[in-house]
Amino acid sequence: MRRAVASPIPRPTSRPRRARLHELARAGWNDFAWSKASVVANDRRARAGEAELRAIGVEIGAAARAAYATPGQFLQIRTREDGKAAFIAIASAPGECAFGEGAVELLVKAQSGATAGEICALDVGAEVEVSPVMGKGFDLTAVRGRSKAVLFATGSGISPIRALLRSGTLKTDAGATTLYYGTRDAEATAFLEESASWPCDVVRVYSEDSGKHVQDVLREDIASGKIDANDTFAVLCGQKEMADEVIEMLTSAGLPREACVMNF
Repeated sequence: MRRAVASPIPRPTSRPRRARLHELARAGWNDFAWSKASVVANDRRARAGEAELRAIGVEIGAAARAAYATPGQFLQIRTREDGKAAFIAIASAPGECAFGEGAVELLVKAQSGATAGEICALDVGAEVEVSPVMGKGFDLTAVRGRSKAVLFATGSGISPIRALLRSGTLKTDAGATTLYYGTRDAEATAFLEESASWPCDVVRVYSEDSGKHVQDVLREDIASGKIDANDTFAVLCGQKEMADEVIEMLTSAGLPREACVMNF
C-alpha cells in the first residue's frame, strides 16, 4: 500500500599534492588518510525548488568499498585538496555494484556555494578526494526481537534509509515496515518510482500542499492506534527538528529510547 499526504513545506601547504594525500588529516572525530576517487555517474534524481538532487557514483576502489558494511555509514568528500569536505551518507546498499565493483552511490543536493554543489557540477571522469567509509551506520543490535519497524526520512535523508531497505538486513514481519518519507512534492522526491518496490508501506508526506510534515502524520497515526509500542522500533534520518519531534512522540507512546535508531 502507498499512502500520500500533501504538506507545506585545511589550509594548503607547500607540500606536493601526491605526498599530502598520504598524510593523516584530522576530521574532528577521527584521523584518516585522504584517497583519490573518480566520478563514474552523475544523474538527476529529483528537484527541490532551485536545487537538484543528483545520484553521484564514486569509484573508491574495491578495498575501500569493502569497509562499507552497515547501511547508514558515510564518506567525507571534497573536490580539491584545499576544499571543505562534505559528509554524505551512502545511498547504495553494502555489496551493491550499480556503478562498478569499487563504486558507491551518493545522493547529493546541489546547494549553491557549498561543496555539495561543486560535487553535483562535476563531469563523469572528474577526480575527487574521499575519506575511508566512516560511522557506525544503523546499529540494530538493540532492537533485535522487535518485529515491526517505522522508518523516517526527509529530503536527501532518504539515502541511508534506501540503503537499509535494499540491504536485506532489516528483519521484520511481512507487511510490518512503514516508511514516512517527507519531501516538498512529488518532483522533489528522490527514488519515487523505485520506492514502489521497496519492502515497506510508503507514507509520502508532501509539504507543499497540505501544511503537514512527517511528524504531523505520525501524531495522527499514534492517536489512531497504528503504532504498536510493544513490538516496534524506529530508524530515522533527516532534519534534526523532525528527528527530535518523532523520537519524543514515539517515546511518549511507549517506545524505549534505545528502540529509536539513528546513524550518528
